[in-house]
Amino acid sequence: MASASPAFAHSGNALPTYLALQNAKSSITGKAREVVNLVVSQLNECEYCLAAHTMVGKMSGFSDAQIMELRHGRASFDAKFDALARLTRDIAEKRGHANQALIDAFFAAGWTKENLVDTVVAIGDKTISNYLHGVTKVPVDLPAAPPLV
Repeated sequence: MASASPAFAHSGNALPTYLALQNAKSSITGKAREVVNLVVSQLNECEYCLAAHTMVGKMSGFSDAQIMELRHGRASFDAKFDALARLTRDIAEKRGHANQALIDAFFAAGWTKENLVDTVVAIGDKTISNYLHGVTKVPVDLPAAPPLV
């Protein structure tokens, strides 16, 4: 699993708890989940998660250019993903106090209230692993994500 880093091994409790969260049912799955993962990992400057989710993003079908754009918090190549990326960035940056216009744009793009709640949970999930890597400094054992341009 790309986002369960070696840092979780330091606690007998953390990994099963985190895996329960990660493996829970969600309406934000597949490519949409990678949108959230890439946006949040970039915002939190998590080298390990950026490396992992750049790889998973490619396996999910995103191009290098699309991954770079997602890391900037937008997706001009897909209106629905763009609304998700923009809202995800805003929620994460503002610690849950999102701009109402971005929430409205999210719904206008076809997302539901269930998707909104699951997006917040996915942001929390990714924030946990980002913060864990930030404090443990576990070496990145994957190909590094390219620098943001």
